[in-house]
Amino acid sequence: MRFQHDPLYGRKRRYRTRWFITGAFVLSLCSIVGRTVFAESLSPGPVTHIVQDGDRWIIENAILKVSLHPQSGAWDVLDKRVGHTWTSIVEDPKRQDVLKNLQKVDEETLSCETTLFWRENKPFAATVTLRLPRDSADLFMTVDMADRDVGFSNQRFWTPLFYRSSDGAIAIADYCNGHLYPVAEDQLPRRWFNTSRLDMPWVGVCDLKTGVGYMVLVETSDDGYLELRKVEKDGQSAWAPWIGWSPSMGKFAYPRKLIWHFCDKGSYVALAKRYRAYAQQLGLIVPFSEKLKANPELKRLFGAPDVWGNANLQFAEEAKQAGIRRLLVQGRMPPDQMKKVNEIGYLTSEYDNYTDVLPVDSEDKIDRHHDLIPQNVVLQANGERMKAWLTFDKKTQYMKRCPALWVRTAQHDIPKVLSEYPFLGRFIDVTTAEDLYECYDPAHMLTRAQKRQCGVDLLGYVRSLKLVVGGEHGVWWAVPYVDYFEGLMSC
Repeated sequence: MRFQHDPLYGRKRRYRTRWFITGAFVLSLCSIVGRTVFAESLSPGPVTHIVQDGDRWIIENAILKVSLHPQSGAWDVLDKRVGHTWTSIVEDPKRQDVLKNLQKVDEETLSCETTLFWRENKPFAATVTLRLPRDSADLFMTVDMADRDVGFSNQRFWTPLFYRSSDGAIAIADYCNGHLYPVAEDQLPRRWFNTSRLDMPWVGVCDLKTGVGYMVLVETSDDGYLELRKVEKDGQSAWAPWIGWSPSMGKFAYPRKLIWHFCDKGSYVALAKRYRAYAQQLGLIVPFSEKLKANPELKRLFGAPDVWGNANLQFAEEAKQAGIRRLLVQGRMPPDQMKKVNEIGYLTSEYDNYTDVLPVDSEDKIDRHHDLIPQNVVLQANGERMKAWLTFDKKTQYMKRCPALWVRTAQHDIPKVLSEYPFLGRFIDVTTAEDLYECYDPAHMLTRAQKRQCGVDLLGYVRSLKLVVGGEHGVWWAVPYVDYFEGLMSC
């Protein structure tokens, strides 16, 4: 158990929340471990088949049997390996014909139509496709609209599966590096998450004793959210994860995708391994053995304490005499001293930040900490420019430079620094810690997905300079481009 201050009640409340290391553990593995093979079955089973059985539709393979109930919109999943059935709630018992026009698309795919949202008493329909490959414990789900330019706001999607047990838990790699939240808890410390700012873009429900569980992996996580809602079924209540979609530049914009994965054993560890296999397919796993080939200086990082605040040759020499073989020294010192620190075998680096800026009056004065304001600052949907860090004394307000301008600034600044100082590394603040956001300025307009790519481009550029790259906190999409995170991998 742990105690946490609850702002709703103004006092400390007791939560039976169990900390777990899946967030840091899996992202760390993405960097240091080689090839992983994920398989549900060693020998082929029966092919997937789709049938209509009375008022329900069934899509089934050797592992799972998924049943849809069009009238109520309810659905359930039988895991044949253990005989466990996951059942959904019924969001609104008064609604009828929730799922319409069900039809078989191919041998593995079923489609249906459902009302995604209402506006001015008018329903806006979407098409949902469900694909269950042969011998797979993955159910692939896509939702799309005929008119992707339709105005759109946050909207919950697809009813969650209900699970109530004293050993049941919701596994989530949220910004606190990962938690298990008991499904039967009275209150939860946090209930809303942008999927764009999860350390890994998935949530799971599992039984810590029996090991059964399921994962909802959000493939299109840039514009979505996760809500933990207390739902009721058969006289019982439990917390359940409910995925929702957010607009992209005010519109539906593109197909949204989920993967529902079901495990028969292993609990949250099995779910984390499934995500790791998925990450490998996307090229997000780059072992240190590969990174070392691109930058041999990376070997200086292994086992090195990360030291801030005393960057000088005297400190480095004292550390060496004390028997410290490896050290990450953050900060600027005279170039001749830095060269000697490098010769000792330590890794020299310094803080860098391309997000928070103060104003200058001409382009020739732009650098990592300064830019033209307001024109180069993120323009929000409400017409206001985005604020960044406010100093602790509340006297200086930084503004948020548009991510579209990060790389151009780094290309201007970093080579000049390296021409004078022999740094071997660079720590990029904020980029891998903050959420995704949009920019509506016509001169540098960005969707959230494009903002994420700006982060990839910035980190990739720093990496191209043969520097050991560090980042704040950490997030799944940055793993191939960053060698260490401060926060995500901290004890």
